[in-house]
Amino acid sequence: MWRRRALVLTTLLLAAFGLGGVATAAESNGGTRIMPLGASITDGFTVPGGYRISLWRTLANAGHLVDFVGSQRSSGPADLPDHDHEGHSGWRIDEVDANADAWVRAAAPRTVLIHLGTNDVVQDHDVPGAPARMGALVDHIRAAAPGADVFVSSLIPLGDPVLEARAASFNAALPDVVRARGARVHFVDMHSALTTADLADGIHPTRAGYDKMAARWAAALAAVPGSAGDDGAPVTLPAGHRSLRVTTPGFTDRYVRHQNALGRTDHVDAGSPALLKADATWRVVPGLAGGCHSLESRNFPGHYLRHQNSRVRISADDGTALMRADATWCGRSAPTGVRLSAWNLPGSYLRHVNSELWLATPGGSSAWDTAANLVPDLGWSLDAPWTP
Repeated sequence: MWRRRALVLTTLLLAAFGLGGVATAAESNGGTRIMPLGASITDGFTVPGGYRISLWRTLANAGHLVDFVGSQRSSGPADLPDHDHEGHSGWRIDEVDANADAWVRAAAPRTVLIHLGTNDVVQDHDVPGAPARMGALVDHIRAAAPGADVFVSSLIPLGDPVLEARAASFNAALPDVVRARGARVHFVDMHSALTTADLADGIHPTRAGYDKMAARWAAALAAVPGSAGDDGAPVTLPAGHRSLRVTTPGFTDRYVRHQNALGRTDHVDAGSPALLKADATWRVVPGLAGGCHSLESRNFPGHYLRHQNSRVRISADDGTALMRADATWCGRSAPTGVRLSAWNLPGSYLRHVNSELWLATPGGSSAWDTAANLVPDLGWSLDAPWTP
């Protein structure tokens, strides 16, 4: 397991420092699938990653587990953990539409974000017909992913007055185009989010401009429940002695244990030593902080699983408010089993990395926050105890 985790971590660190080349699909984390769809602004021209940088982190910091999807995987900065997208520089609406069915069926997005039409305007390609082309594109996306929410944004401001006038006519028609396509299609007023002062070259945003786009996208997603997923439903953990099993595929024979006071995972089976079985057994008790749950060591009564400077370990209950908060965990539903969220740091979860236990924050900048395998590594199963 260490070798596999080390390889993942090394790959991500290389990418973060610009040494790993183009990002790969391995960084997808299994969260709610969101497809950023468009042209160079979606790709991130002038600022690699574009609005996707701030949007990913905004959603992650709000507790959403998201997975950007698409056939494109542009290289980008360390603060963009997930580089997948469907932005094609220089493409018009009709060119994107010719490929959208295949892209959407392959990626199966839960949500699609569309900022598209700038190249129709710049190329003066039948601008009066552009709204109808957008409508056709949305129809094809909806047919390929009928359960998806589709967000269609107006074009951002353009520096050239002639281009801005063309864009204005296109933008004016979009609300009606969106409204005609039902409750799962949503209009986003992106034009009012920026000014020409937010443009780097008269067409593409600066980093500050992309951040404003991200904020407008995030607000739109927040207004449509489920479009960015959620943090799972509250789960009441079963009381009494339990063993916490890893649910990451390929590692489901490993359990949470303590060793030299540090939390880790190890393979446990019927033939394992008695000490290992006891180390891998916990008593689920009411949360020391006053709610949710705490996990007391089976063979060190009075010692509890806690996080401290992001590392997870066992500590004796010294009666302090900090220790008791650090040792309290709240169960949330997960795709496999249950996710354990820190009582005092909502949106941060118990995770295993390189056989070690850490408190991971989706969207965080630390090595243990990396997007690769994030969702599987956050899931746990509360099984029968190895030591009753």
